[in-house]
Amino acid sequence: MNETLFAHLATRFGPPPENLATEALGYILRRSALARDAVRDLLRGVGVVVPSSLIYRNQVAGGDEAQPDLVGFDDQGNQRLIIEAKFWAGLTSHQPVTYLDRLPHDGGALVFVVPAARITLIWGELLRRCLDAKLSVQESQTSIPDVRQGALGDGRKLALVSWRALLDPIGFRLEAADDRRTREDLVQLRGLCERMDAEAFLPVTSEELTTQIYRRVIEFGRLVDEVCTALAHRGIANMKGLRATAGNGYSGRYLRLRGVGCFLVCDIRKWMKFAPTPLWLSVYGVKWDASDLAATRRALAPLESATPPRVFMAGDGFPTVALQVPVGAERDIVVKSLLDQVIVVADFLGSLGAVEQPAGGEKDTPPDDASPEA
Repeated sequence: MNETLFAHLATRFGPPPENLATEALGYILRRSALARDAVRDLLRGVGVVVPSSLIYRNQVAGGDEAQPDLVGFDDQGNQRLIIEAKFWAGLTSHQPVTYLDRLPHDGGALVFVVPAARITLIWGELLRRCLDAKLSVQESQTSIPDVRQGALGDGRKLALVSWRALLDPIGFRLEAADDRRTREDLVQLRGLCERMDAEAFLPVTSEELTTQIYRRVIEFGRLVDEVCTALAHRGIANMKGLRATAGNGYSGRYLRLRGVGCFLVCDIRKWMKFAPTPLWLSVYGVKWDASDLAATRRALAPLESATPPRVFMAGDGFPTVALQVPVGAERDIVVKSLLDQVIVVADFLGSLGAVEQPAGGEKDTPPDDASPEA
């Protein structure tokens, strides 16, 4: 996932990200006929026919106390298309029945846009609410991934699509026409949606609650301790005055690796975000701050340019190295492999810490107790 400025700001300031995303989508649809055509063709592919001349408006209030995120009006002022965007928010009491009641009975459509991880759950709830309201929805299969759709008996349509399924066709159309300006706007919106998609809460299953896989997280944490101990015994690492720390999704230990400040960690968040491994070595430099960042990245360049890459820039702005866990191996083999990988990194960093600062001294201060960002 490529973080964008819009995604960064939207998740830290201002209104809920859903509001910003739908405002951005409305902005793109209002200014780009290509984007409108892409949405029209996507809907046509699942049996939803909307006029090509729709005029899009955000946050359209009405006498029913509902306020859909984005509405497409036809030439007669009828609400032909209602788009409701979700990231992690639940359905409101008006959804979908009140929104469906706004549509004309000769072809209007209500479309929900959600993270791919929520499609099954949200679609089931939409159908249940329609059933409770005595609205019969006839589902039909579609060949488009991450899309669900159904028809009411009077001609209205209900559909559910993922953000990717909605934005990809727009992107293809803009790229083919070399519409760089709108495509750059779409990149910003896509960055926010990808981040929200990655962070969406997945419904808990009974299999997850009864599986033994989570004991691995404890075992991975123990591997961190064993590798740190082995590094210290070999004189490669110094942990004097440095602490172990843990938080939601991570546990690890700060250490000096050939004089360079590092953090060896089991980090489930990086596992989800960057590469398929739970174990990581974050590198903070001799002074534990960004003053060494350029030199550190130069030292790690061979790993960053490897295929696949093994170095990623974490959310805290420092490089982190993926440590691969051998599959099907006994514990001692796993520890040796991890140890060897850390030693390779230590060799790359050796020149940076040639003049090692005394461990535990005034300047030997790792990042504060705030959670290291993934």
